[in-house]
Formats: sequence, structure tokens, C-alpha cells
Amino acid sequence: MKNITAKPIITLLCFTLVSTLPLSAQHKKDTTDATSSNSAIFLNAASDSKPREISLGLPTNTSSAVPIFEDGMPVTYYIYQMFPYKSWHGGVSARSTSTIGPMETAMRYGEINNYVDSYNKGGSETFKGSVSYVVGQWGQHKLDINVTGPIARGWGYSLSTYQNFDPGSNHTINPMLKDRHQFYKGVLSKDFLNGRGGMALTYQYVNFMNIQETYGPFVFVGDGSVKMYNGFDLGYDSYRPDIATFTFMDFKTGEMREMGIKEGNTDKTHHLTYTLDYDLGNGVHLDFRSRLRGGTSVRGAGSLSGIENVAESAGYTYRDGTPFSGYLQRRMILHFDAFDTSWMNNAEVQFSRGNHSLRIGADYHFTHGGTTSSSVNFAHSVEADPAIIARNGEIYSNFNSAGEYYDGFENKVAGYVYDEWKPFSKMSLTGFLRAEYLNIHGQSANNIGDDKSNTRYNGFNLTKGKITHFGENYLNGSFGLNVNYVIVGNLAFQADGIFTRVHSNIFNYGGFYDPSTDPTDTKFVRAGISYKNDWVNVVSQVNYINQSNYNTRSIFQHSLTRPVGDLPVGYNESLTLPVTYGIASLGWVTDAMLTPFKGFTLHLQYTLREPKYRNFEFTPTFSDGVTEEYDFSGNNVTNLHKMEIVVDPSYSYGAWRWWLSTRYISKTYINKTNSLFFKGRLETFGGIDYRLSSKCKVSLNVINILNQKGASGLISSADLVTDASGFKDYLMSGTFIRPFTIELGINLDF
Repeated sequence: MKNITAKPIITLLCFTLVSTLPLSAQHKKDTTDATSSNSAIFLNAASDSKPREISLGLPTNTSSAVPIFEDGMPVTYYIYQMFPYKSWHGGVSARSTSTIGPMETAMRYGEINNYVDSYNKGGSETFKGSVSYVVGQWGQHKLDINVTGPIARGWGYSLSTYQNFDPGSNHTINPMLKDRHQFYKGVLSKDFLNGRGGMALTYQYVNFMNIQETYGPFVFVGDGSVKMYNGFDLGYDSYRPDIATFTFMDFKTGEMREMGIKEGNTDKTHHLTYTLDYDLGNGVHLDFRSRLRGGTSVRGAGSLSGIENVAESAGYTYRDGTPFSGYLQRRMILHFDAFDTSWMNNAEVQFSRGNHSLRIGADYHFTHGGTTSSSVNFAHSVEADPAIIARNGEIYSNFNSAGEYYDGFENKVAGYVYDEWKPFSKMSLTGFLRAEYLNIHGQSANNIGDDKSNTRYNGFNLTKGKITHFGENYLNGSFGLNVNYVIVGNLAFQADGIFTRVHSNIFNYGGFYDPSTDPTDTKFVRAGISYKNDWVNVVSQVNYINQSNYNTRSIFQHSLTRPVGDLPVGYNESLTLPVTYGIASLGWVTDAMLTPFKGFTLHLQYTLREPKYRNFEFTPTFSDGVTEEYDFSGNNVTNLHKMEIVVDPSYSYGAWRWWLSTRYISKTYINKTNSLFFKGRLETFGGIDYRLSSKCKVSLNVINILNQKGASGLISSADLVTDASGFKDYLMSGTFIRPFTIELGINLDF
């Protein structure tokens, strides 16, 4: 074990592993969500930087979905380009962290999903503090500090910082740190007299440097399993060449530019949030939230785009001119230079009338955002600590064939009403209605009509294309109904029906095709039973979700049949295209929380679903003029597993606590024809806590106890392949989950 100095740390501080311990998932007023109060719902096997995504059977990370709320507001306006996990950290600065379910997210944001929800600490009547420090065996250090205290006359303060230094388990040379996060937060709060509520003003600055480099080569055996390639150990060996900078063509000007790896993968954001909670009297309560946010996001990590076996005669060389032959890993860097300035507001009044609990709310959201994305390709050898490979003396090639550009505005005005009605003691009905007006306008570089001057190609930039303009007005909306009926005793029937409609947003104008203006409709229905007594709380439900006109951008690979510019025959061209299709999934979820005896808790969850494509047909044309036909309708969605089993036991005795979290994820399909797949895998976490005193706790936690590789990826060139025999012992590359890792932590409250 490297870089752990346990005794000095324990002597100085006491902390808990806040970011990776199973957190309490206390759900808000969404009665159909199973109570999973000790489920490790936020543990992410692939990343330490963001919470786990909880899939309902649809693809995650849609451009409009923001799966993290803070202080009652979305962390970011949209998920792209300013990813919400890059400007959010719960930790010791949060007074609560939980989840909100589909009914609430559909009403508040027009999206059906499970979201993380957290609230920041405000001032306190006396000075208080919390310190969390974590050190991991691969050299990671995480420091999380919060202090709160009084000022005068109900005024108080809260000051926080979170610092993360993480070289990763597969140590790279450039940069030495793959993750360097700096969070700074200050809260000025006021508690009103007579318990009428309070208000707070929160400022946060984040500098988030993150290199996505969880890549490596492996051999796909053909039966869903993988094996090591040429000694390369996934999770431990580095697959990033020793380069400190990269070169690209500026998409706007056509000038050649060079940028450092760290500079080219850093987000800088500022948040200013005002919150007001006020009791208006007569049972009426007002919540008001306003967030002003501005920031920039620069990203340039190289994504994988296929492995090719090249001959020496093809003209490939090492940087010193020595001829190269063998397996070549191609990568594409999509250098995003993005910005966003947004202002989000929400006001909500809550009151009761008879047996009705009512909420009436309004939103006004505004954003000015855009991105200039310059694409470039490079290649390196397929091995640990690979070497950069040049062709005809040039390291970088194929400039801006996948470049993107947009600069636009959105104005969103919405209103919603919510009613929880109890017509009699055994029955409650909950319903909501949301109506939203959306205006979008801005400029991009799209093809308009028969004018194809903005079609991307090697060397394209805006001096060779033209600026185009877009503008649309849309009506979006959502509604939902929940029924909860007590059959007998503690046995109840529950059912949900939710509908949402959203339209395209400015992000979708980044390519060279105008996006679809048809609405994306999502329908979600679930029904089942629940039972609760002193030691068991179980919910079992059947659910169905259907989404039409899902808009996204996909990267397709094609082997050129003729030379195109300086690209040779056989070159694997990557083409980014907008695609539109539907998805439907029928599933069954059973969630149980068992407490059979004192100190012991067992959370169990079983999920079974079958997500399938619908209306997925299109015919892209590549640079060599070849048009390929795609029809994936009826096939299983790639990278979405059908079955998931969760087992989370926890036992406390005296000052000790032991916990485990195990998730089994069934096979996932690699290609859209479903002829290739990865076998299922286990994700395992565990830990031991020891409370030295009421204010001091020591933790030892293990990530990926079974050291599963969790290899995943896609073989884009196999999307049309129905005969998998040609892919036995096939060399490919992809991603992996975090390897076996021990982390030692101490938490001190003072």
C-alpha cells in the first residue's frame, strides 16, 4: 500500500469518509419511491467525483437533464457543457443530502428521473466545525472543512472548502494529477424571530481540473468476457502518452493553437444563491430561490476511436522518425471551449385547506451559453505508457471534421400546481400540472436547406463556412398522478402516471444539422404494493417508460473506401451526427429495508427491465461518399443493463460499524445489433467505522473489494455486424471501473 501515513494522521485529526460512505437516501414527498434509508445510492464505481446515476431504463445524461439539485435549485442550467458534478460537492458543508423521485423532478424540472438533492449549512448559534480528511493508497488526498457560527441578532455564517488531489490508480506522467478540485463556499444566513423562517446568501467558487483517462486495451474473447492484452493491467497501467500539450485548429479562426493538458481540462464557475423560507402565517409558507451562475468549461481529453493494425509501408513513425508497424490506437480530441451565464429563479407557496396539501410554484430561468469545439485526431501505440505515433511526420490530423459551434440564449417561464388530497384515511391522491414556455435563439454553423457549406471536413473552420441563426418558441409541460391506498393494516397499493414534453435546446444546434423540432414525450407508469412494519419496509412495483424522439449526437466510424484529402484508404473516420429515435422499457423493481434485530440493517433491491430502441432508422453519408443504412428498431439499448441486484448490509455494535454494498449488473450490449455483449459484473464497497468519541470517528473503506475490471466500451465498426464470429479474441479498448482501493479517513467535529 502506497502513500498512507495512518499514525500521524490519526494523531492529528479524526474524520469519516464522507464522499464514499453510504448516505441516507431520505426521499421527499414522492410516496411511491421505496425507502432506502441505508442504500449506498451515491456510490459510483467508475468515478469518485460524481454520484451514481440511477437509471429508470432510459439513457442518462440527456442534454437537458441536471441530476443534482442544491438548495432547491438545479446546480447548472443544463448538463452540457457545464457538467453539474463539476460544481457540486456535498460533504461536510451539506446539512442534508437525499434523493428526489420522478414525481418531484417532473414537476420541478420537467424531467422524469431520480435526482440528488442537498442543502447547505447556514450559520449556527455557537461556533462549530467539521473536518474530513481522506487518504487513499494510490496517493489521493481529500480535505473537506466547514465552520459555522453566529454574527449577531440571528445572523450567522458558514465557511467551507473542499480540496482533492488525485493522481489516479493508473498514474500518468502528464499531468501527474488526474483530478484537482478546489471548492470554496461562504454562506451568510439570517434566522427570523419567532421561528418564522430564514434566508441565506451563498457564494461558491470552483476550480475543477479533471482528466478523463480511465482507458485501456483488452481482448474481447467473444463470449462476453475480456482478457489481458500483452500484459496491460486495466486500472493500474497508464494508457496516456507522455504529452503535456496538444495541438488543434481553432474552429472559429482556422489558426493552429497549442494548449496544455491541464489548462485544456479545467472548469471555473461562480455561484451566487439567495434562499428565503418564510412563514406568512395562517398555515401559508413561502420558499424563494434565486441562483446567478457564470463559468467556463475547457475540455480536451482524447476519447478512443478504434484500434487499427498498420504496416510499416503506411508511413507511420515514432517521434524520432523510426518506422512503426503494429497495433495503433486512434483518438479524437474534441476541444470544448464553453461558457455559460445563467439566472434561475423559483418561488413556491405551500398551504393546506381541509384535507388538501397544496403547492403553487413559478420558475423563471435564463441562460446565455455556447461552445466552440475544435476536433483533432492523433494516434499512439497499444501498450502501457504508449508512444505517440506520427504519419508522414505529422502527429495531429483530421482537424475539425467533428467541430461544433453555437452561441445562444434561452428564456424559460413555467408555473406548476401540486395537490395532495386525502379523501379518506386509507387513501391519498397526489397530482401536479406544470406548464412551460421556452424561447431559444442564437447563432450556429448549421446547413440550411440545400446550402451544404457548413458540412464538416478536414480543415474546416468558420472562415470557410458561415454563421447561421436559429430561433424557436415552444410550449413544454408535464403532469402526474399518484394513488396510495391502504388495503389492510400496513399493506398498501401504490400507482404513478407521469407525462413530460420537452423540445430541443441550444446545445443541440452545435453540429451542422438543424436538430429536430418535434417534441420529446416521455410516459412513465408504475404500480405495485408496499408493506411496512417494525422491521420490514418493502415496495414492489411494475413500471413502464416510453420516450419518443430522443435527440442525441453519436459518433460513427467508417473505414474509408478511397483517399479523402490526406486520409488514406482504410482510415477509420469518426463522424459525429445527430440521431433521433425512441426508447421503451418494461421493468419490475422490488426494494426492501430490513431491520430484524438491533444494530443490523439490510437493504435489498431487485431491478429487471428491457430497454429497446424504437424508430431508430437513418442513413449517414461519410467523406468518401459512402452511405450506410442503419435500422436498430427493436434491439436492446447499448450500455444499459437489464438486471441489477443490490445488497447493502450494515451492522452497528457499540462504537463499531461494519457495512457492505454490493451491486450485480447484468450483461450490456456493445453494439446496436446486440450480437456482442459484455458479461455482468459485481461492484463491491465496504468499510469499518470506529467512533473514538462523540465527535471523532475513524474509517477504513474499500472500493471494488473483488477487484473487478468492469471493462466496457463500444465497437462502433461492429454496429451493423450480426455474425459475432469475426470478433473472437478481438483487440479493442474501452473504460474500466476504479480498481481495488483502500481509503483511510478521519472525521472530527468541534
